[in-house]
Amino acid sequence: MESVESPGYSQAVENPEDLAEAIRSAEFEPCLLKRTPTPSWIARMHCPQVCLDVARLGSPFLFTGVMPEDCYTLIFVIACPRKARTFNFNTEHHDGYLGFFPPGWELDAYTPEGYSNATLTVPAALFRAAVETSFPEIPEKFLQRGAILRIGRAEQASLRVLLSHTVKMIEDAESSLAGLAVRRELERRLLDGFLDMLRAGSGVGAPNVTSRTAGAVSHLRQAREFIRESTRGPVRLDDLCAQLGMSRRGVELMFRKSLGIGPGAFIRQQRLHGVRRDLLAGNPRSWTVKQLAIEWGFLHMGHFSRNYRDLFGENPSETLMR
Repeated sequence: MESVESPGYSQAVENPEDLAEAIRSAEFEPCLLKRTPTPSWIARMHCPQVCLDVARLGSPFLFTGVMPEDCYTLIFVIACPRKARTFNFNTEHHDGYLGFFPPGWELDAYTPEGYSNATLTVPAALFRAAVETSFPEIPEKFLQRGAILRIGRAEQASLRVLLSHTVKMIEDAESSLAGLAVRRELERRLLDGFLDMLRAGSGVGAPNVTSRTAGAVSHLRQAREFIRESTRGPVRLDDLCAQLGMSRRGVELMFRKSLGIGPGAFIRQQRLHGVRRDLLAGNPRSWTVKQLAIEWGFLHMGHFSRNYRDLFGENPSETLMR
């Protein structure tokens, strides 16, 4: 079925929940990992069947959730000043990598400040048909398990040019994107370009995952699960260390290396996001800001309000009244 949605748009993004729209039909939660964030930018182009999303992130984020249930998702990393991490694949990566996600696949990734990517979501039937036509040698198990793949500079070049031209068309209000013929041609080129990179990357293979890397990822995910289950109550660093069987210094280094912030700051960010979700979903007649703040473990309202305003650019009472 051909899309009847607006052919494309671009916009600056200040609220983290708006970045949940950065991949069409995905369901995930972005968590800001910077106390005073910088705005991001997203753009989208609807083709007759596929959708292209481009994102430039002004701040570091942790993204958790699931990819679209009815599409294959391909994410090309355009720029990445520092190493990014995809925890469900146990990999570190930088610009020039391609993430390949089967329908409904988990998303659990850290992206540093200045990161940008281009995401193509392709309906499963269309993707399978395209692979059968142009990439029949790809193994079935590869299609089922996904991967993060290294792409050579030469193989990236043509897609980078195409993405640059496409973004300019999206940003140009007078462009010809409204024409269905143009979007059909762009769809063909984008699908061919991403499939060419998938073919090139599958020949190189995924980055090697050492036992040390896998162990660090396992510990970090265990730590995050412990924090998530305890976020509304007191979370002591000593309790977290005991849960992981690690020293205080080891836990501190693990968080800073993997997420760029310490465990205490991570807990604060998680709680602030939890308050925001409840404020956005709440009824001003049923809840007060103070009640929610206390429920999420904030006992000093002055500190809470300042941290909330620094992170989200508005007072919690403004969020509640939306």
